[in-house]
Amino acid sequence: MKNIFLIITIVLLFGGCGSKQLYTLGDNIEISPQNNKTNQEFIAVENIELPSYLMDSPIYRKNTKYHLEKIDEANWILDIDKHLTNVLISTLQKARNNPNIYAYPWSNVKKMDKKISIIINKFIAYKNIVTLEANYQVLDKHKNKTTNYFFTTKEAFEGKSVENMIEAMEKAYLRLIKNINNKL
Repeated sequence: MKNIFLIITIVLLFGGCGSKQLYTLGDNIEISPQNNKTNQEFIAVENIELPSYLMDSPIYRKNTKYHLEKIDEANWILDIDKHLTNVLISTLQKARNNPNIYAYPWSNVKKMDKKISIIINKFIAYKNIVTLEANYQVLDKHKNKTTNYFFTTKEAFEGKSVENMIEAMEKAYLRLIKNINNKL
């Protein structure tokens, strides 16, 4: 009797709940440094602000102009706001050949030359097109100047596959990172 109970428990735990598919983006971005000289500028990156539908673990897409649909069994593997912030930092470090790009606020670094703040207003797929709209701000401490930017891009993808949709999201996000890098 104990063996039957044990087998039923194992089946329910590992097979009865359905398999969730976990997704991430930004891990496949390959970027080369702009030059070989190491940049020593200290750049602070605030945690990216996202729409509420991205803050939840399930992945959503629009199925009409006014309706968001949760994609069954598709979830972000990590907190997507923190992950996108880390991808931004890592990609900028590589592109600028600069190890001094950090998440802000940090406790052990007292110096800051520039600070980046980003609000992503829209980042979703609708009719096989991913749309990314964001506002970002660059504070230059040396010039005592803050500049605001608006960014928008669209990336088409084939079929209904979540994998293709995530790949299109990654491409759109890389365009945002490149745009930010060019404004620094």
